[in-house]
Amino acid sequence: MKARILPLSILALVIAIAQPVLADPITLDMHQAESGNFYIHASLGEGIETDLLLDTGSGYVSVGKSTFDLIKESGNPRFSRHIYGRMASGKIEKVALYFVDELKLTGECILRDIEVAHFPKADKDILGLNALSRLQPFTMQLAPAKLTSANCTG
Repeated sequence: MKARILPLSILALVIAIAQPVLADPITLDMHQAESGNFYIHASLGEGIETDLLLDTGSGYVSVGKSTFDLIKESGNPRFSRHIYGRMASGKIEKVALYFVDELKLTGECILRDIEVAHFPKADKDILGLNALSRLQPFTMQLAPAKLTSANCTG
């Protein structure tokens, strides 16, 4: 059996089609707290503003009671499921996940139908890996504090 060789132009077309198309990069301003942690300002629906702690050790976007109460008032959350997670203390807890229509990081960077973990005792809201993975590829720089993503939608 004779091997068939594709013309170079067809091979180039196949490679071009297989490459993902990325949007123009969007830069998100971060601010650094006195603790050294970095935060990104965001909204979780109309009028629900929060500062999200950038946390690569957290699997999910997580919100505390006050933010979740505002999300509930908006009628926005849809129950997704329960998961069990190991907390920083080592304790394993049952955690409720909800879908939120949008997480707006800027006017040009909106993540739709994002799962949010509800932690009633938490005092900080967190930007976790489920959102960060949707922003990839991304880069972070610390001075000035910015996160640049090539995968935001508007």
